[in-house]
Amino acid sequence: MGLYEEMTPGIFRICQEVRKGWIPFTMNLYALPGTAGLLFDAGSGARGAVTYAARALDALEKERGTRVRRILPSHAHWDHFSGTSALAKRRRMEVLLTEAMVPLVRTRACYRAAYQERKSALHPPRSRGREAMRNLKDRLIDEAFSLSMGLQAVTGPFSLLCVGDHVESEAGTWEVLAGPGHCDAHIMLWNASSGILLGGDNVLANITTWLGPPRSNITAYQTTLETIRDLPGLTLILPAHGRPITDPIKRTTQLIAHRKKRLAQIKEKVAAAGPQGLSGRALVQHYYPHMAPLKRSIAQGWIEATLLHLLEEGELSRTLEKGLWCYHRR
Repeated sequence: MGLYEEMTPGIFRICQEVRKGWIPFTMNLYALPGTAGLLFDAGSGARGAVTYAARALDALEKERGTRVRRILPSHAHWDHFSGTSALAKRRRMEVLLTEAMVPLVRTRACYRAAYQERKSALHPPRSRGREAMRNLKDRLIDEAFSLSMGLQAVTGPFSLLCVGDHVESEAGTWEVLAGPGHCDAHIMLWNASSGILLGGDNVLANITTWLGPPRSNITAYQTTLETIRDLPGLTLILPAHGRPITDPIKRTTQLIAHRKKRLAQIKEKVAAAGPQGLSGRALVQHYYPHMAPLKRSIAQGWIEATLLHLLEEGELSRTLEKGLWCYHRR
């Protein structure tokens, strides 16, 4: 495979790999050439990742005689926006952001603050001293993660783009759709003529989308999945990770059923624990008994998000037991 791959006429995928750092990953960046052209998602801000994406865009413009001069992240997670400013500066590209993204990505400090877990599903508020130690530990982990994975803020000038706006390219007209759930500041691009959706992280072919506090929302994600499933003439979803989804109705239906199943499982396990209830930590241990701590802290996000959702819906209550939140069916 070369620097880029034409997925369908006028839509080009740049597969960006980051092999160093804590969690090696692959990102799909989608170039939509045109009079100005657009890159949907910018990937990691690590030097090698940015260089690869820039080389791919340069080659695409040279070989196809077309232009890609704007950048739009799909949402405010580090692996989608971190390469934005470096690419914009290197290639003189215009940065587009939605209003919801702006307060989350403009500095590393605001990004860190935006994703600090304020309502833990596992641990109640601790003493001031223990909270200070926890915050220091989280800060050190965050710094190490940021340096190794290429987390970079979106600095410099930008233009606002709104849900409902349209983007023109050689592949046709793309409408900006809201897609919250995985992240509250998540958008997608929809081409009604071709039935193609650039879905960001909302629908992935081989794995389920990560969910977790504080910026994921179970109800919003279910609604987004239903919105995607019901798009008229939907034929193809091009995701930010992994392979294309060529049977999008089947896949979105599977994911909707999976989320409903997970909700039911959590409620059943808490009910089975009886009057004494069940701690959030016990649920995490049940689902991930042998997983390494770092990976488990990421994987358990859906459990935490589900518990908080059920609390808000009034289906569960919780009490403080031996320094942990213990859940009960109402």
